[in-house]
Amino acid sequence: MSSPRLLAGLLAALMTLPALAAGPDSVRSSALADNGLNKEAFPRWQQVAPDAYIFEGLHSPDTSGAVFTTVSLVVVTKEGVLVVDGQGSVPESQQLIDQIKKVTSQPVKYVVVSSDHGDHTAGNAAFTAAYPDAVFVSTAFSKEALAKNKNAAVPTKLVKDRETIKLGGSEVQVLNLGRAHTGGDLVVYLPASKVMFMSEVYLRGLFPAMRSAYPSEWIATIDKALAMDVSLYIPGHGFTDDPAAMKQDLIEFKQAIRSVMDESKRLHAAGLKCDSPKQCPAIEQANWGPYRKWPASGSQGPVAIAKVYQEIEGKLP
Repeated sequence: MSSPRLLAGLLAALMTLPALAAGPDSVRSSALADNGLNKEAFPRWQQVAPDAYIFEGLHSPDTSGAVFTTVSLVVVTKEGVLVVDGQGSVPESQQLIDQIKKVTSQPVKYVVVSSDHGDHTAGNAAFTAAYPDAVFVSTAFSKEALAKNKNAAVPTKLVKDRETIKLGGSEVQVLNLGRAHTGGDLVVYLPASKVMFMSEVYLRGLFPAMRSAYPSEWIATIDKALAMDVSLYIPGHGFTDDPAAMKQDLIEFKQAIRSVMDESKRLHAAGLKCDSPKQCPAIEQANWGPYRKWPASGSQGPVAIAKVYQEIEGKLP
């Protein structure tokens, strides 16, 4: 496990970092291989605020072979622990629990489901086994999605627009800023440190994955996050670095979504077919520009075209 690296330099970074060059090539890739890392370097643990940590587990390899992180937020207080997003399997979430126990003897009292996708929820049985009284929190949309899986922990506390959880002197704001990657997306904001965990609203250095997305609304949701008083934006996939880079790369990720939408609209206007990700001849004519170099562009390209076509044709669920 790595020692905490972000906390000590947070304020200094905000004050002294130069403006970063904008553009896709300046964004830190989410792929382990692009960063000279291997699976043996994970899981990793970093402190991002006096009461908050991030846990970086590993996402199962994308069909293109890219391996990247799945990120969980952990808020530790003297009266209990709040976790935002688990990992993709019971053993992986157990690794997260084991790390929490190294930091505190307090139990996990809340598990916030910011993304209901399996790479963030499939290990939640580890929490119910270790902490049977833990309260799971989500939107109604995500609760319905999780209820379809008999092995999932179904949330009992629902968030419509905002829920404030006060635990051991820490305030945690669970916010529904709008639909984005899943349709049940939540972000979590810590007002004392101005840290925002964005889950799958922010896929840093990763081609926009859209199998259950709402493309135009995703952009609007990111804009709402960018309008808030945030010192550090944390992604659901990808690495967390200095605050200035994280904000700049969030802006670039929003541009990636817009660029993918614009290219998909061009293909649609040209009459090229994409009935589904598996039946998408339009992909042969797609030009993703610099975003083609981002991990998962090969596997997620046809998915994105199909989803944007659905939006254009008024067929989003």
